[in-house]
Amino acid sequence: MDNNTATKPRSPLKGDAYRAFEELPVEVRRALQESLVDWCPLRAREWHLHLLRKERLRPAKAASLLVRTIRKMDHAEVVAFARTWPKGAKAYPHVAAGATIQRYRGKDGIPEV
Repeated sequence: MDNNTATKPRSPLKGDAYRAFEELPVEVRRALQESLVDWCPLRAREWHLHLLRKERLRPAKAASLLVRTIRKMDHAEVVAFARTWPKGAKAYPHVAAGATIQRYRGKDGIPEV
């Protein structure tokens, strides 16, 4: 295993992962940074371009859809983890009840409404 494998994106898509990340809208980049799921920036950019070109969504609507999907996938990961944990729903009643992931903003940890 050479040293370059750590810097190469996992996706079979060609391109620079850092440039793809920078080309995404700010709110999508923030959601990717906060996410629990490891997203490929090349795949996220490809999906964003698909929403803009093929689905003909406006930029704000496309970004909003991506952010919602990223957060929905995060919540699905937490739920899947809670179900596989030995105590499952008993240990994570808020997850079993279908609560969403609590987002925090700022250095004081104030819940985002």
